[in-house]
Amino acid sequence: MKMRSLWLWIPWTLFIAAALGWVVYWHSLAGEAEKRIAAWAAQQSAAGARATYTRIVRHGFPVLLRLEIQDFFYAPARGGWRADTSRVDLHVQVLNPEHVIFEAKAPIAIARADNNVTNLSADALIASLRTERGALAVAGIEADNLVLDDPSADGVLSVRKIVANLRPNPRATGEYQLAFDATALTLPRPVRSFEAFGIEAASLRAAIMIEHGPELLNAAPHDPLGPWREAGGQLRFDALTLNWGPLNATGRGQGGLDAERRLQGALELPIERPGPLFSALANGPRVDENARRALALLAAAYSVSGDDITLDVEARGGVLRLEGLSVRPLPPVY
Repeated sequence: MKMRSLWLWIPWTLFIAAALGWVVYWHSLAGEAEKRIAAWAAQQSAAGARATYTRIVRHGFPVLLRLEIQDFFYAPARGGWRADTSRVDLHVQVLNPEHVIFEAKAPIAIARADNNVTNLSADALIASLRTERGALAVAGIEADNLVLDDPSADGVLSVRKIVANLRPNPRATGEYQLAFDATALTLPRPVRSFEAFGIEAASLRAAIMIEHGPELLNAAPHDPLGPWREAGGQLRFDALTLNWGPLNATGRGQGGLDAERRLQGALELPIERPGPLFSALANGPRVDENARRALALLAAAYSVSGDDITLDVEARGGVLRLEGLSVRPLPPVY
């Protein structure tokens, strides 16, 4: 009987020991995550930024680990903006603590240097970060029914679905691969010189290589992209697909900023039926008469011939050009 009782107790003893060990591990992991959040906030403050929150509440025991961060506020040392929200959740993968997921549980107010505020909201807004031995492995963001609303301006920007992923390029040190996919975009207002395209874009997809990516973290006061540009930073568009009004094309190109911080670069966009595109451009309210006549002639010619065209889009010297025709001046990005 004694031996039989011993064999009955051994499984229960092991189960209780494992359960107690899991309880200790879960709370230790939660405590370590909370310490890292506090250390990050202190590090940001020491660097001149501001990162605050009122309290952290633990959820998910025993299988999940979710930290509810209440009244979160962040303002970088440089950049001229600040963000605050009443709640953001941090999900820690229990069996892989190097993988964390941030989930916005309330609208986010983003204030700029001029004190104008853009309110960001979504049915679901999730950002994830996975590291390997402290280095970035992959980062991503996904949102459903994303809305950006600036009360000081007319209209709102909305996107039904947006997915973006960033990872180091395994074939080139210092480069990052960015994949971007946005579906059903509604612009807050017509784009200058492209008014005839409308404010509805069915999709925008891009596969981009970011050269000298680490330099993006070295923002200078009042010149956040200056160090990246000075290091030779460029964006290489391995594929750019845009379905917007009369434009439905997939192209390639590269771009960056010039010394005046204006867009600079070139794209090649193969267009199967360019007639409606040139016609829409010609009917824009901000096109000068010479360009309007030239665009109208191109529209008529391609409508009759039915030929395809590879459209050359160039930003140079502060001017946006299509097929060598000046379309609009380009102001500095910031």
